[in-house]
Amino acid sequence: MTTLPSITLNVDPQWIDEYGHMNAAQYVGVFDKFGFELLRQVGLGIDYTESTRCGIYTMNIHVAYLREVLAGDPLELRIRLLDSDDKRVLTLMELWQTRNNYLAATMEQLSLHVDLEIRRSRPFDPALAQRLAAVVAEHAEAPLPAGYKRVLPLSRVH
Repeated sequence: MTTLPSITLNVDPQWIDEYGHMNAAQYVGVFDKFGFELLRQVGLGIDYTESTRCGIYTMNIHVAYLREVLAGDPLELRIRLLDSDDKRVLTLMELWQTRNNYLAATMEQLSLHVDLEIRRSRPFDPALAQRLAAVVAEHAEAPLPAGYKRVLPLSRVH
């Protein structure tokens, strides 16, 4: 069975809002910060950006808040590549509360490969595009969360 790239963390008390649970904006912050760290494992992390002066820009996200998490709760963030093409990648991040083993939230993220020198999109290097396609196929072997339905398309719908 395929193991998805993951990282463990705990809900920081500063992420808690007036309702006593993690604030909606903090979920996006966790997905953004720690998801970016996990992208290193598929070849798109900060080391890639530093060596190529390219990166991926977020084009669209869809967050589903499924269950609340509280201060100190242990979490596991998992990332999977759902799809990719010559210059886009679609990821699904899953945030699990691990004490009681439930899915707290998901975030689909559509990203575009960008040359940071000219600030324009450009295709992935063919070797990287092949690697991403292979990771998509590998991650497809891992079961999707129960009830998950993909929301974002890889490319624009006309």
